[in-house]
Amino acid sequence: MRDIPLLIGGKEIHEGSDGVGESRDPSTGKVIGRFVRAGENEVNAAVEAARKAFDQGPWAKLRPFERGRILHKIGELILERRDAIAKLEAQDSGKPLRDAYWEVDCAARFFEYYAGVADKQHGSSIPLGPDWSDWTVKDAIGVSLHIIPWNYPFQLIARGVAPALTAGCSVIIKPATETPLSAYEFVKICQEAGLPDGQVNLINGRGSLIGDALASHKGIDQITFTGSVPTGERVLKAAASHAIPCNMELGGKSPQILFGDADLDKAIPLVAGGFLTHAGQVCNAGTRLLVERSAHDRVVEKLHAHIRAMNIGSAVDDPDMGPVINQSHRDSIASYYDVAAKDGEILWGADLPKAPELSDGAFVRPALVVGASNLTRIAREEIFGPILTVIPFDTEEEAIRIANDSDFGLVAGVHTTNINRALGVGQHLRAGQVWVNSFGVGLDVEFPFGGYKLSGFGREKGLEALGAYQQIKNICIHHPLR
Repeated sequence: MRDIPLLIGGKEIHEGSDGVGESRDPSTGKVIGRFVRAGENEVNAAVEAARKAFDQGPWAKLRPFERGRILHKIGELILERRDAIAKLEAQDSGKPLRDAYWEVDCAARFFEYYAGVADKQHGSSIPLGPDWSDWTVKDAIGVSLHIIPWNYPFQLIARGVAPALTAGCSVIIKPATETPLSAYEFVKICQEAGLPDGQVNLINGRGSLIGDALASHKGIDQITFTGSVPTGERVLKAAASHAIPCNMELGGKSPQILFGDADLDKAIPLVAGGFLTHAGQVCNAGTRLLVERSAHDRVVEKLHAHIRAMNIGSAVDDPDMGPVINQSHRDSIASYYDVAAKDGEILWGADLPKAPELSDGAFVRPALVVGASNLTRIAREEIFGPILTVIPFDTEEEAIRIANDSDFGLVAGVHTTNINRALGVGQHLRAGQVWVNSFGVGLDVEFPFGGYKLSGFGREKGLEALGAYQQIKNICIHHPLR
């Protein structure tokens, strides 16, 4: 049992205006932690602490390479605590242990990467002719609010906080109420690495109370949000009340396009991983599989064999698939099985665990849906669960049309051995990332990530992420000799 305080201005706060919340292990349903729930008073205190750190704190006075050393130290400490954080994350979020280890490793990589960027944020010199000098300066935007989802809390904290700190911002972290535990470990690591008090603040609580209060607070200068479209719209409306910029990473219904010439021995595990990782609770999950008609039956047979052979179990035992986040979300996914039965035919996968100690866990079965068109609900709505809709196509043009016929545009995958086809199809897909003969590249922190359409706007990761946390200032001097 863990008791998680708020961390504001470097101090732990063990009592909040909104009482105490509980965190449960999705594998067993048991309470594994309690966390202080903040109210309006704590929101104001967190914003005040972050503002003071930004306006008066030592972070802005450090030379860029000095900031880089502290950021690199954060990455080192994350790796030193790798085992403990991964086990905590598996227990709190329900992801298999191997995925939790990946999450911790990826978080460390973000700090390694942006530590190396800290002293390389160059401006530009702009020629205006004789007697003029003009250049740009990249200023930190100010106090950055990070609203974190429950599916990859530790990794997504690092993904936004690392570039924000590199740019010179102060930060407020608001984790999801379902997964509050690892955020506390993160902030403690930041303190141990030498980050000044108030530079990173942790405030837990109900989104309907403090999420709205934080997003609409006049002391917030920028918001980074990852979550659902409806909640994202709510955050944007709050941010609009004081005209601040937002990074929005929202939902997805990502297509994977598999051509008949693909190497199925390599493609099938990639397709399966694309919709089964973390029980499908991934914003970029590849939950629409478009298959060239000539290969459709073979692909379905192989995928069905794959999901039938899976084992489902407790996250800390590192099964093929763990539980979903809670009973409520389990019921939401189960409702889509009824939708799938109306829209097409369901092919079931692994059986639910039978161990008595897991009887209260939030487990669901993976499934394939065949015989449904791209116009059906099962093919268009984000389920956030391990359900794959398989849709046949005949031509490259039809595959592109179906793939782009979606309200979302986060990522896409193309499986083919024809390089011309891979490049041609990839160029026409309306998605923020296109994977060819892959669906992810390990610890992929180096290149930008974000979506088109309802999948959001702005880019996380890579050098492009820094722009969200910076203002560009132009300085122009007229210096005639006479």
